[in-house]
Amino acid sequence: MPLWSYAFERQQMPMSGVLPMNGDHQRVADSVLEDEPRSRLEPYREVILRWRRQGRSYRRICKLLGDKFDLKVGRTALHEFVWRRSRPRKVAPEPEIEQPTMLATEPAQAPMPVTKLTAEERAAQIEFIRSLNQPTLEDQPKRGWDFDLDKPRTIQKL
Repeated sequence: MPLWSYAFERQQMPMSGVLPMNGDHQRVADSVLEDEPRSRLEPYREVILRWRRQGRSYRRICKLLGDKFDLKVGRTALHEFVWRRSRPRKVAPEPEIEQPTMLATEPAQAPMPVTKLTAEERAAQIEFIRSLNQPTLEDQPKRGWDFDLDKPRTIQKL
């Protein structure tokens, strides 16, 4: 069976809901021992996460694991282990509680009245905004020289 078909079939598995079990199936499921951790770093999880919280580098943690626990591990594998285990777990959202829209102790606020501008006021407002966006003489870069049109062509220093 090709690998891609396994992934495709796996996506079609039902993910939600609980399937009913009869008594025989329940006994078999209860008698199966719990799987061992998939990572050999799992027994050292608390120590590794504590060292990371203390600011130790992955390289230093790999060396410490080798020295203290005789465990050889690569930095990339350690990084993946820490990254996966230090993320906060997804928590089911709490049910929303209806809040009253207005408390009786708060005074009611009247909505702000909407005033429409006349055509002249709107045109003046637009002109004012355009004037703010126009560059002024102070905003333009100063040149180190300038020509005087009344005099012969010579360069005057500022």
